[in-house]
Order: sequence, then C-alpha cells, then structure tokens
Amino acid sequence: MPNTMIPIESKDQLIQIMDAEEVLVVYFSSADCSVCHSVSPKIEALLEEVPVKIVKVEASKFVDIAGQHLVFAMPTVLVFQNGKEILRESRFIDFQKIERLMSLLFE
Repeated sequence: MPNTMIPIESKDQLIQIMDAEEVLVVYFSSADCSVCHSVSPKIEALLEEVPVKIVKVEASKFVDIAGQHLVFAMPTVLVFQNGKEILRESRFIDFQKIERLMSLLFE
C-alpha cells in the first residue's frame, strides 16, 4: 500500500493527527520551491513500506504552523514520536538518516 502525504488543511487537523499518531512525519514545503517538488515523491517512496503517516504542510499557506515549529527553510522534514520532535532534516535532506530512524522505530 503506497504511503501518500496527507495535505494539512488547518492547524486543528494537524494537532488532531499529532495526538492520534505515535510516530508522524511532517513534511513542510512551499509551492514555489522546486526542490520540494522533487523531494516529496522520494519521501513517499522511502516510507512506502513503513506504517507511518506523512502529512504535508504548505508553509506559505500556514505561516503560523511553520513558525510554531521553527521551520524557516524548505523543504523540511520533521519526525515526531509521541508529540516530541525526534528528527529534523532541512534543505539538504539526509534520506539515509530518515531510513535508519524508521528502522529503529519499527523493528
């Protein structure tokens, strides 16, 4: 089953998903970011076999959410476990680091 990103439509929706999921990947991007468009499918492919939800936050649309999470560069990947940030990758995403973390969390 492919793991596709869930677009965030409100701050409340993000809070609800964060409260419900033990592990959550939050992908911050911007419509005018060309790197974001190439990183997005790589993240989905990387996490295809992992039982984790991925949500996508359009930072230009939700400036308050990006600011609250101190996200100022695009793309940014945040991994949360039980509501706490355990990994942050920004701009130059280290996919191997994300993959190693997922292996540790889901083995």
